Amino acid sequence: MMTKPYALGGFIRDLEDIVTAEHDQARIVAGVEPLVQRLVGSDDLSWLKPEYRQLPQGKTGVASGYGQYCLYRRGTALSVIVFCWGPRQGTPIHDHLSWGVLGFIDGMEKETRYKRVDDGTNAEYAQLEEVGVHYTEKGRTSHLVTPSRDVHKVENPGDTPSVSIHVYGCDMGRQQRRRYDLQSGKIQWYTTPHDSDEIVVP
Repeated sequence: MMTKPYALGGFIRDLEDIVTAEHDQARIVAGVEPLVQRLVGSDDLSWLKPEYRQLPQGKTGVASGYGQYCLYRRGTALSVIVFCWGPRQGTPIHDHLSWGVLGFIDGMEKETRYKRVDDGTNAEYAQLEEVGVHYTEKGRTSHLVTPSRDVHKVENPGDTPSVSIHVYGCDMGRQQRRRYDLQSGKIQWYTTPHDSDEIVVP
């Protein structure tokens, strides 16, 4: 008897079971990360639409370098998003103010992690220190826990698009978060709206 592939519907059910039962960030991440690894490590990725493996049409400026495709979101408590980065495109240094789990599907991504070394009392300034650089590839995962492991930047160093799935304990399309200038220390608040929505639960 053939085993049914692990696909998006089963993943969302398992995800909701964990986040409904657990409220500690570290324990949520510990439960969700194996699910993400199982999802992205499957040979059957038919749940992932072909258009989510390419950049959206019509975007301009900095936003033209990536696609942010929301597969599932529930209020402001949870979101499952596919990100597609164009070749040699990437993010500023930023945080999330949420737990998160990332799973990598296509291409390669370079993740540079930082920690704040100031006392955090100035809302407009942060001093950051780089703590590591990690290269990811298909089937691998990474995670975020705020505030101890929440500041990073992500780049696609390759010549083809990179695709990853991100799960957050918020609606990252509406989440107010911070980007950081490494040289000046300046903090700016920003949002990154979704390019598309599939399943939306109030």
